[in-house]
Amino acid sequence: MQNIFLVPVDGSEQCLTAVDHAVEAALVSGYAIQLLNVQPRIHTQYAQTKVGKKTLESYKKETSDRILYQAEARTKGRVEVVCKTRWGIPAEEICEEARGIAVKGIFLAPRKPNKKLGSVTYKVLQKSTVPVTVIPV
Repeated sequence: MQNIFLVPVDGSEQCLTAVDHAVEAALVSGYAIQLLNVQPRIHTQYAQTKVGKKTLESYKKETSDRILYQAEARTKGRVEVVCKTRWGIPAEEICEEARGIAVKGIFLAPRKPNKKLGSVTYKVLQKSTVPVTVIPV
């Protein structure tokens, strides 16, 4: 895959709308889509002690798999899709992934429906080295 659009997903309906827009753009351009879910790292000793590090990691992996499955199903097999999970701060991981695989653009939507720009969207706009399409919802 050479030409890829990156679509960060968090399980919200707004992100699924961004997937729809990315699919339409990919169909026109012949590009593929990479769906990216970023799970936060849990550094607290309390959580790791009470729940257990492996249990927390397993839960985060299951959550990410569910979110990516839902987003991939939304493409209905119309375009080539790759799914990936990263761990860390969402805006930083999104921009790092975009640089790492040399994507042609990022499609994203703010998490909250009544906001034009959420904090992650705003940070991605500031740090991105590729075009960013913000889907108004």
